[in-house]
Amino acid sequence: MQGKINMEKSAKKTRVAIAGSSGYTGLELLKILLRHTGAEVTIAISGTYGGTALNDAFPSFNAKHHALNSKSGHIKFKSYDEIGPDSFSGIDVVFLCLPAARSMEFVKKYLAGFAGAIIDIGSDFRLNDPDSYVLWYGQEHVLPELLDSFIYGLPELNGDKIKSSRYIANPGCYPTSVLLALAPVFAAGCFEISAINIDSKSGVSGAGRKLKDQYLFYSLNDNFYAYSTLMHRHIGEIEQELSKMAGSPVKVCFTPHLLPVDRGIFSTIYCSIGMKNQSPADLQKSVLHPSDAAGNTGPGGKDYFKELEEKLESCFSGFYENSTFVKFTGKNVPQLKDVAGTNMCMIGYALDIRTGLLKIFSTIDNLLKGAAGQAVQNMNIMFGYNQEEGLI
Repeated sequence: MQGKINMEKSAKKTRVAIAGSSGYTGLELLKILLRHTGAEVTIAISGTYGGTALNDAFPSFNAKHHALNSKSGHIKFKSYDEIGPDSFSGIDVVFLCLPAARSMEFVKKYLAGFAGAIIDIGSDFRLNDPDSYVLWYGQEHVLPELLDSFIYGLPELNGDKIKSSRYIANPGCYPTSVLLALAPVFAAGCFEISAINIDSKSGVSGAGRKLKDQYLFYSLNDNFYAYSTLMHRHIGEIEQELSKMAGSPVKVCFTPHLLPVDRGIFSTIYCSIGMKNQSPADLQKSVLHPSDAAGNTGPGGKDYFKELEEKLESCFSGFYENSTFVKFTGKNVPQLKDVAGTNMCMIGYALDIRTGLLKIFSTIDNLLKGAAGQAVQNMNIMFGYNQEEGLI
C-alpha cells in the first residue's frame, strides 16, 4: 500500500465511504460532506443502524438540515455484515471514525488492496513506533508496517506532506489544541522551553457515544473532574510531535478534565520560557529587584521582558498569518463559545513575569477541528479543493 493520491479537481465527485458513521464524529462528518460541493457519500457504515435510512435514524437531518434533504434522503446505513473488500472498489476516500484498535482491524480486513485514500480519525496510525503503540494502547499493532506510511494530519504543520500522501492519521482532539498552541514557540528557534504542563478540559462528546456511568447526565451535570490523570493515551502523540519540532525528546505533564458541556476543548499550557542561552529565572529579576530592572537591557530587565513579549507576539501572528482555521488572539483569552460549531482554533497567551511562566490558551470544537472538520480539511488538501470547502 504505497504511493500517493493524485486526483484532478473536476466535475467528477469524490466518492466517500465512512466507517463508524453514526457516532458523534461520523454524524458531524456526514453534515460536512453533505454540504461539500465536491463530495458524494456513497457508503455509510454503522454497527447500530444498518439497514436504516439516515433521515429515519437521525430526524435532525430532516429538521436542521432540510436544505440537504435531497442528499441525506438517499443515504441508508449499511451494517458491517453487508460489506466486503469489493465494496470499496469505486471509492476515492475512506474515513475511519472508529474506536482505538478498530481502524487497523478494518484496514486489514477490508482495505488491503484499496487504491484510494484513507483518513483515520481514530487513533491507530498516529504513533510512528510500534513499541510506542504498545506502551500507550496496551496491545500490539496489527499493521506496524503501515505506520510510516501515514502522515500526521495537522494541516497547519504538515500541509505539503498531506497533499502528496494517500494515508492520513487525523490528530486527536486534545493534541490538536496543544500542538497548534506550542508549534509557533518551538518553530521560532529563539526560545528555551521547559517544564511543559498541560491542563485540558473537554466536553463530554470527546468520550464518544458510550453508555458509561460517568458520562450519564446525573453524573456529569453540575460536576467537573479530572480523569486518566496518568498515562493518558494522547501524551504519546503530543510528545512524539513536539519532539519532532524540537529535534530532541520532549516530555510533558498532561491532565484532562471533563466539563458538563456538549462539545469543545479548552487547553491551558504552562511552560517556563526564556530567550536562548538565558535562564527562565532571569525573567523574575525585574520583579525581585525592580530598581535594577529600570532601564536595564540585560536579562531580567524591563527591556528584556519587552523583547521576549514582542518575539512571542511576532512568532504567533507570523506563524498563523495565512491560516484560515487558526486565529491568534494575542492577550485576549478565547472562549469555548468562540469556536463551537466551527473548524477554528483560537489561541491567546499571557506572559507571567513574576513566575517566568508562559501561559498559552487554546480552544477548539473537539468534534470539528478536533475530529471531523480537520479530517475534511485534510481531504480537501489531498484532492485539490479549497481548504474551506464544506467547512465555512
